[in-house]
Amino acid sequence: MSTTIDCRARWHGEIWVASIPQHNVYGSGRTLNALHDDLTHGLSLMGVTAQVAITPASPELDRLRRAAAAYETALADAVTALTTQGSTVRDTAAATGVPVARVTALRARAPTPLTRRNTHRETP
Repeated sequence: MSTTIDCRARWHGEIWVASIPQHNVYGSGRTLNALHDDLTHGLSLMGVTAQVAITPASPELDRLRRAAAAYETALADAVTALTTQGSTVRDTAAATGVPVARVTALRARAPTPLTRRNTHRETP
């Protein structure tokens, strides 16, 4: 079983740089692919066989990821609310501005909609 090592890459001047401190491996490259190859090669020299997952990092990229996560949460909440209120898949897609397939996938993950039960009580 192969393990995955996560690392954060930063743009430094004209190159991407990253390190894997637990293995004392440092890498750089003009592209993220070149950086990946450099880190993988460095790990192999240390006798480590692992997948390397690189996450480009900067304050702007981190803010972008937080915004994307907030959007995904808001979208899921909107789909759940509209589904609970009885909206059709097509209407939900139109209202949220996402494809029907995406709404369908989100609805599959959403909790089951509330159903109205017979609330009529008979008096003795």
